[in-house]
Amino acid sequence: MDKKERIQIEVEIPAKKVHVEHAFCPNGHQLVDESVKIHGKSAIKVKVKYQGKEGLFYIDPTYGSYDNIEEGISLPKGAVLELFCPECGVSLTDKDETCQLCSAPLFVLELPHNGIVEGCLRKGCVYHKMKLVDAEQQVARLFENDTMESYL
Repeated sequence: MDKKERIQIEVEIPAKKVHVEHAFCPNGHQLVDESVKIHGKSAIKVKVKYQGKEGLFYIDPTYGSYDNIEEGISLPKGAVLELFCPECGVSLTDKDETCQLCSAPLFVLELPHNGIVEGCLRKGCVYHKMKLVDAEQQVARLFENDTMESYL
């Protein structure tokens, strides 16, 4: 067997059971802001742009929860937002993916160990997904002592 077979392992994570503790922009800046809490957990801070206006947007770090905080901007439901790193200004838009529910662009946040969280940029759309590691890493880690929390 010379060929490596690629498999995809999916684990369904119940809503509100895990939360992101470390999220980064593509340039490596930490996006989790310990000074702002949503449901007692440190929020994910991003810069938001909509119709020429800018503000801050705090994303609920609990996977499957959508209680976000807007600061300095009012965003109507259905608006398609642009998100950026508040430190370096790099775009957080995923250039290759669109929402499976509404076709809007997605944002992507990087997690430790090459994981990602993707979510829809349309305010009010609930599409999102979390990928902790690639398939080969997932299989390898089944036999290690890592816990899910080490990826968040």
